[in-house]
Amino acid sequence: MRKVVSILHHPLPQIDKKLAEEDGLGWHFRSARALAKYRDYKTIAVRPDEHFEYLFKLVDKILVVLTPSINISPSQSIWKWSHVSTALADFADKVVKQGYIPYVHEYRALNSELVIRRVIEFPMILQHHGSLPPNRLRLKDPLNFTKELSKFRRENYLRKVNGFFFVLNRYEKYYLENILNVDAEVVIRTMAVDFNELKLLDTETKKSIKRDIGINENEPILTTYVGVFGEEFSGMKGAQYLFKIWRELRSYFKDKIVMIVTGVGEPYLSLLRKVGILAYKFLSHHDYMKLVATSDVYFLPATSGYSYGGIGVAVMEALAMGIPVVSPTLREFPEPEHIKDLGVATRYVDNENMLKEFIDALIYVIENRESFKPWTIRDLSYKYYSWESFVRDFNNAVKKL
Repeated sequence: MRKVVSILHHPLPQIDKKLAEEDGLGWHFRSARALAKYRDYKTIAVRPDEHFEYLFKLVDKILVVLTPSINISPSQSIWKWSHVSTALADFADKVVKQGYIPYVHEYRALNSELVIRRVIEFPMILQHHGSLPPNRLRLKDPLNFTKELSKFRRENYLRKVNGFFFVLNRYEKYYLENILNVDAEVVIRTMAVDFNELKLLDTETKKSIKRDIGINENEPILTTYVGVFGEEFSGMKGAQYLFKIWRELRSYFKDKIVMIVTGVGEPYLSLLRKVGILAYKFLSHHDYMKLVATSDVYFLPATSGYSYGGIGVAVMEALAMGIPVVSPTLREFPEPEHIKDLGVATRYVDNENMLKEFIDALIYVIENRESFKPWTIRDLSYKYYSWESFVRDFNNAVKKL
């Protein structure tokens, strides 16, 4: 039996006094659970905790381990993920020597570096989650200089990795292969979503949900999620464009349209609601997916700053539910000839001209939404974004280690 230890570099908050993993959260846990479910791997999911002792717990038959950490930057002004856990590296070292393959999420993080340096002589799989390569060092900005310098230093050990890099997009693949010249193989392999939980809804069920939340069942609904990395109004996801997009769409459709925006906090929540947008804070995944399920279109006016984020989990979830998408990130779909069946891949929305193009694309998909076939969207995306496809690619990599 193959064994994998899936390692996340940062703590996760509790949900209603439960571990985040008990609510199905954390890529370390989700991937470990999928590997156990679809290919009978023996897996451990491990991450730091905010406390000073170990915690071991079985969740969905997966051993979840939380390691002690210390907080080196309570304000997070220096490091976004500020809990350092040498115990995480100790634990990884111990189980890797027992035959577990290390699968490390977000390899540019400090805790990930501690782990990788400890087990660098062993084959491993490293997962990209959207981090950017080092940028220019700007001496006039000491904080940025410190962060970028640490990235430059950290890139050196990536050259020594033996195994695989799973990356979200071609930009990171090019950087690793042509700039860093890493020895490990680089594969474009996103994370995944659970197609078994994300079902297509029939027309009557959609209408019923619309009535329950007070929406006219005959008006088109478009939905987006603008939160990212804990931010409540992300410029990378184009949240700053929402007001203009809404104004243009209301004018074009003569107010016969509904926009749902999720993942926002105050003061933006009140401002969005004031102009007629159905805005919500961070919802439980169940409640969020209930809203997405009613949608006719999912949209994401992402800027080029989001390019290293890949196609995005929210987009994958919408596709899994057969909902057409308008987003620049749709260009990451592996079969370019079929993007037209999924929606429209626009340019990244970095200026007013690009915003106009995005709005035009959104209007086109809304007006032609009946021409997009939900089962076609679902079947195409299943090939690349289901956990079954993830486990297949992961297993193929393991065979080569």
